[in-house]
Amino acid sequence: MSLKTLKDYDIFGWRGEFYFKVDGPKVFKARWPNKGTIKLQRNQEFTSKADMSLWSQFKTVRVDKPAVENIKVILRERDHLKKDYTVCEYEYEIKLPSKTEYVVLQDEKEKTKAKLRIQATRTRY
Repeated sequence: MSLKTLKDYDIFGWRGEFYFKVDGPKVFKARWPNKGTIKLQRNQEFTSKADMSLWSQFKTVRVDKPAVENIKVILRERDHLKKDYTVCEYEYEIKLPSKTEYVVLQDEKEKTKAKLRIQATRTRY
């Protein structure tokens, strides 16, 4: 995962405070980071050094039965004076199992981009 911004989101031009929200099926929801934010100034990039998961889930799938998960990923910028601003959001349809896929989540003006890896592998138990 990596996140880069070319825009100042703060009024004073200090830094933007970003976080991800992920809405899964039914009541499953997640926020990353759990506490705090990713702080970025203009032209700064955040890259994870280890494999970090925005979302993880185990699902039982029968052989030869198609399975699909719909996951909505939202990138928000936190503002202390007003409501948190949704920079971009996208709903991904993940077919289980599938190969590793890399996607780009970006705003309409392409000022802020997040590169994500989607991986849905098969395991046996």
